[in-house]
Amino acid sequence: MDTIRLIRSEEGISLPEGVVLSTPLVATMGVFDGVHLGHKYLIECLKEEARREGLSSAVITFDQPPIAVIRPDIPYEKLHSEDEKLIHLAETGVDYVIVLPFDRPLAALSAEEFCAQILSKELSVRRLLMGYDHNFGRPPQKGAPPTDYQAIGKRYGIEILPQGPIFDEDMNLPYSSSTVRKLLREGNLTTANRFLGYPYCLRGAVIGGLGLGRKLGYPTANIELEDDHKLIPPHGVYAVWVSIEGVRYGGMLYIGRRPSIAEGLEESIEVNIFDFSGNLYEKKISIELMAHTRGEMYFDKHEDLVAQIDRDFEQVQKVLTENPR
Repeated sequence: MDTIRLIRSEEGISLPEGVVLSTPLVATMGVFDGVHLGHKYLIECLKEEARREGLSSAVITFDQPPIAVIRPDIPYEKLHSEDEKLIHLAETGVDYVIVLPFDRPLAALSAEEFCAQILSKELSVRRLLMGYDHNFGRPPQKGAPPTDYQAIGKRYGIEILPQGPIFDEDMNLPYSSSTVRKLLREGNLTTANRFLGYPYCLRGAVIGGLGLGRKLGYPTANIELEDDHKLIPPHGVYAVWVSIEGVRYGGMLYIGRRPSIAEGLEESIEVNIFDFSGNLYEKKISIELMAHTRGEMYFDKHEDLVAQIDRDFEQVQKVLTENPR
């Protein structure tokens, strides 16, 4: 898979100098936050269409969520950092991942201008698979008819192929990034992981902490997430797998404000890594969340807190035994 980042210049958005696509494209386009099972099904349809037509397959995405530009006043959360998204898209086996710089000039393009200037002229898209909840181009003015993507595409030699939603049979809900975010916020990690098709992951660098875990008998690595907009699941304890320089370890993750230690502490993300010794300071690690074993709790007595952490450790070990690496 090749990752191609289009560049912004005074003339507009274009391929980097010297980059030439091997064939015209069958493409799909979107934010692809989380690269969940619905995205993967769409990409499999894309690859099959490209094989049938003898063309290259491409996922077109953006360097930041459109909401960050269109409504910067609205807080937002992401399932993936950009690096995570590109890693997961690479695993789909698509020929190209094309990253557009989402900025105000891009947001200002109408659907017709977007088709003409980017999909047709720069990328030679011949077929575009559109997810059921995806739109592109500046929204129509109030009172104007909905954008007729198929008619616009036809004018530029692009066949627009609308795709329907794919449903999770147990919950009868369509796979979508917003559904996964909602499940995670509600603490329903098991179902969120099922919708994703893999364990939800937190990634970041190890930073200095207060050393409280060591005093409790469970030394922890404190994590600073690599993306400020990363969705942080509810407070409590989690059974996790931790990846450090390509090696996986079991671990017990805590997210919270440590109310049993003191009032008013900042939110902390820290993980006790099993069977590991060494200096992790400033190293990047990935944490796969397998199960939310309990929520935040307050203890008056130090010994009660330690006893609960001992029970947490046993429960986390059990979960990881049932969910091997």
